[in-house]
Amino acid sequence: MKNNQPENDLGLIKDLMEKSTKFSNLSGISVFFTGVLAMIGASFVYFDIRFSVSELDISYAQLINQNGEPEDLFIKLKLLVLIASLILISSLIIMYLTAIKKSSKEGVPLFNSSFSRTLKSLFIPLFSGGVFCLLLINHHMYGLIAPATLIFYGLGLVSSSKFSYNELEFLGYFELLLGFIASFYIGSGLLFWIIGFGICHIVFGLLIHFKYDKK
Repeated sequence: MKNNQPENDLGLIKDLMEKSTKFSNLSGISVFFTGVLAMIGASFVYFDIRFSVSELDISYAQLINQNGEPEDLFIKLKLLVLIASLILISSLIIMYLTAIKKSSKEGVPLFNSSFSRTLKSLFIPLFSGGVFCLLLINHHMYGLIAPATLIFYGLGLVSSSKFSYNELEFLGYFELLLGFIASFYIGSGLLFWIIGFGICHIVFGLLIHFKYDKK
């Protein structure tokens, strides 16, 4: 038992150093549920589940093809933005609450230097992508919004992976690939969005949970 003590001490020191230099408070379960929410919201739109607003049927296909009156298309766009905003806000709340719980359990402060570095490297590509998507909306290029979000999100993951889980880099490359492919199939952009933000988050969340959280 005594011979194993130095190895145990070295392992403990290594874990503490990694926790202090890399943001590891992201919970796999929160990422999993983020993917579930993304799939529910995107599927709601992709399969043309309709809303009744002032006797107006809202359809994703109609929006992409711009079939209808400008006023109708604007209402459709607002509803889609509302759905996306609700998913984003709900996901951030879940991630924040689970991160606090995980940081308290591991005894590592949530708001540390690794958190700020990760957030900064992720925020710049996401903010740029958000502005670019607003420009696409302004020019009525709705079909490119889904590919653009995948591409900029992928860039953010690759950039932030150096300060967090290494697996984020591979997820980022896959999101980039999906975004590029979706750019060639604009009519199916939201289907790639479901894969990227839904299925990929579910798989990645389970990977993080069983690889790191279950230790």
